[in-house]
Amino acid sequence: MNVRVLEAEDAAAYRRLRLEALLHSPEAFQTTYEDFAARSLEQIAAQLAPSPSHVTLGAHTPTGHLVGTVTLVQEQGRKVQHIANVFGMFVAAPWRRRGVGRMLLEAVIAHSQQWPGVEQLRLSVVRSNDGALRLYESLGFQKFGIEPNALKLDGDAWDEVHMVLSLTHREGAPRGFDAYGARGFNHVTINVADLAVSLSFYVDTLGMALVHRGRRDVYLEWGDAWICLQERPELPSPNAQLGVDHVALHVSPTAFHRMVEILRTRNVPLVRGPLERGGGWTVNFLDPDGTQLELHTGTLAERMKNWR
Repeated sequence: MNVRVLEAEDAAAYRRLRLEALLHSPEAFQTTYEDFAARSLEQIAAQLAPSPSHVTLGAHTPTGHLVGTVTLVQEQGRKVQHIANVFGMFVAAPWRRRGVGRMLLEAVIAHSQQWPGVEQLRLSVVRSNDGALRLYESLGFQKFGIEPNALKLDGDAWDEVHMVLSLTHREGAPRGFDAYGARGFNHVTINVADLAVSLSFYVDTLGMALVHRGRRDVYLEWGDAWICLQERPELPSPNAQLGVDHVALHVSPTAFHRMVEILRTRNVPLVRGPLERGGGWTVNFLDPDGTQLELHTGTLAERMKNWR
């Protein structure tokens, strides 16, 4: 799954998903299906184009299908510029309960922290939407009020819960890269002396799934992570060894370049990149003991698609 900023050229895909949202979840949005359907594609494209204070993020499948969106808008008044509002959160029904909503929210939080002066996020959610409430609370949003009959249409009415997330003072606020969209391990690359012997061990003994086999490397899938085995019979040498070559951390594409700047400002040695490779952005760097780490935005499916 890839989360990225939507551009004007994404208008057609955004329109299809937005109409689906308004048709099946009308209580979740202020806009009605009829009002949005009346807008031209040009109007939607103009609205979708990102600006320094307005952006819509979209979650895409490995095949590029848009399945979720969320919009972030910063307040412009001098007394409220520290606030950004989260609107239009929606994930298509077949993709719910797969972590897509959490990925979108993590990405929008990371993106908001790139905007100068933004200190808190606000959102509203229909009171009866227990799943969304649990998700927002798990990411640190706190309830600060309930508005009765916040939305009304054709005799139906819905209460809304108003929530806020402090980006600077909330309890358990993420520190370091976690605040910029790091989402755990992406993959591990391991140097091996004999590719055939190691492949048999990882597949037959550990039960990993073979996804791709190259001349001197293989890619294995294991749950949500992936492992690359690369044959290095010439090792060990004075500066290299068999075993783990590097550990990659999965990060949000919207936060990648900001995280690279953090590495540079803290004088962390960069050994490769940043560059686009294998279906995503990547940069390799060293920890204080010389262990090689990597920030990577892509997935195994995106890498395989990129290589075919």
